[in-house]
Amino acid sequence: MILPSLLAATLPTLFLVWLIWWGDRYEREPTRLLIAAFLWGALPAVLLALLAELAVGLPFNGGSLGDSLVQTAMIAPVVEETVKGLALLGLIRFARPEIDGILDGIVYGALVGAGFAMTENFLYFMSASGADAWALTVIFRAFVFGLNHIFYTAIFGAAIGLTAGMRNNAPRRIIMVAGLMLAMSVHAFHNFAVTLTQTFPPLLLATVLMNWGGALVMALIVLASLQRERNSIRAYLDSPEAAPLTPEDRRRLLATLPPRQRFIPNFFWLPPARQRDNRLYQYVAELSLRRQRLPGSPEMDRLRLTREIAGLQAKIESIAIARQKDEDRDHRPA
Repeated sequence: MILPSLLAATLPTLFLVWLIWWGDRYEREPTRLLIAAFLWGALPAVLLALLAELAVGLPFNGGSLGDSLVQTAMIAPVVEETVKGLALLGLIRFARPEIDGILDGIVYGALVGAGFAMTENFLYFMSASGADAWALTVIFRAFVFGLNHIFYTAIFGAAIGLTAGMRNNAPRRIIMVAGLMLAMSVHAFHNFAVTLTQTFPPLLLATVLMNWGGALVMALIVLASLQRERNSIRAYLDSPEAAPLTPEDRRRLLATLPPRQRFIPNFFWLPPARQRDNRLYQYVAELSLRRQRLPGSPEMDRLRLTREIAGLQAKIESIAIARQKDEDRDHRPA
């Protein structure tokens, strides 16, 4: 069952990862950081969680219902959300400028959760005994509860993104701790409900509604954040310092859905003109969000943001000039 389990764990996850990446349509995060977040969830986080849960849960291996509840509803949520959250804390430490707001935090958190869910699902699928048990496990873990780890870690990511640009460290820490505690609490309720489902079946419906309802709330937050990013791009395009862009560029930059050219990452094998256009749209979005963050940022961050804005403006103007030269050359009489 290795190959079927591997496919059942990876294919739904890869689709969700693409959906998360596609949803972050305006100012996309660096690919290297997205991959690092996913891999942290898929490998080190799972290994650390397994070791910690084995060590902490050792006194609760009696097999009773009480022992099961302690392991699943108390130890597992605290350990797993902590090890997954380490990746997000690392981003604050080493890549803080990349987190412009709540949407960025949700994206990184969701990818960490997706990686964790993929590996955990594979382990569960491999441990299922019999074809019927395997199929039932796949249905519940990959589909019914397929968004769980993504949702849980996105909660903590949203809290981290919410603190981006805050001057005072005290409220930042309070918000982050509250976000982590909420992620643990939601995770704990799910595990508690699943453990007691045979005793009290309505709990299964309760946790399904909680997880899918929470995912819906998260999706609405994402849509609101995307609208905020879109407004910041429009504000830049309408400003006197905006680089000269074509009406088509403006339409693509402000599109509610990303243009066809933005459906896949900016791979190196894409045509040069398409890579250049993708870089242009990325630079405009990055500059727009940095302009938005500038007024309320601390002094040191303001200096850094000012330098970044100037650098991005130069890149945008350089691409605009290069494109104009290419267009003039194409229309030049032979």
